[in-house]
Amino acid sequence: MSSKQGFVAVEALSRRAALRRIALGVTAAGLGAGIDRADAAQVHAEIANERTFQGEYEVKFFNGHEFATLERLSELIVPADEGGPSGREGGAPEFIDLLSSQNPELAAIFTGGMLWLDAASRVRTGKRFVDSPEEQQTQILDALVEAERDLEDSDVRWETDEYERFSVFGVRRPSEAQQGLKFFGWARVLIVDAYYTSPAGIRDLGFVGNAAHTEYSVPQEAIDYALGRSPFEEA
Repeated sequence: MSSKQGFVAVEALSRRAALRRIALGVTAAGLGAGIDRADAAQVHAEIANERTFQGEYEVKFFNGHEFATLERLSELIVPADEGGPSGREGGAPEFIDLLSSQNPELAAIFTGGMLWLDAASRVRTGKRFVDSPEEQQTQILDALVEAERDLEDSDVRWETDEYERFSVFGVRRPSEAQQGLKFFGWARVLIVDAYYTSPAGIRDLGFVGNAAHTEYSVPQEAIDYALGRSPFEEA
């Protein structure tokens, strides 16, 4: 092996180790923490490098149907508007796939959650989530948002007739909804984080500069705007 080949091999190992550290750190920090902006930039850079050298991004972990589900969720959670493209076009599916390929816990949250989502959709429409009409897709996500809000209220009792509406999603008790709620929470946070740390998302927020920076931080008003753009924002 030449010295140049050796350097490339060591660099590749170093980059994989860094990516694994970032991926494992996502779940270690917890759902509310999101992902560090500098770490997010590094994940985007890995995806961009692959597209540059291979012509396209090769899905690392999810199967075709799972990746298509991530793409659709990215379009729904961060929809395209006059400010910019959707979360899908901003690279959120690739971002989540790359992190999941290095973090078994995160991978399990997404694969299990997408199974739950498809099961809930079949009860409602007889079809998997991505194959269902958009109106039904948004109704399922709206129901998950309502469930999150309700579970934060200590006075809520799932035994009441108020929760009969969840029968159409196959959900009647928090234990049955837990996997779906956990998945949706992670999907929403990572899709928003992925988009608003991508070049498209940064342009959307209006951050255009002409100098390199060692640290990138987003003002709170910009974060509020980013979260508010999604129709499925947290309460």
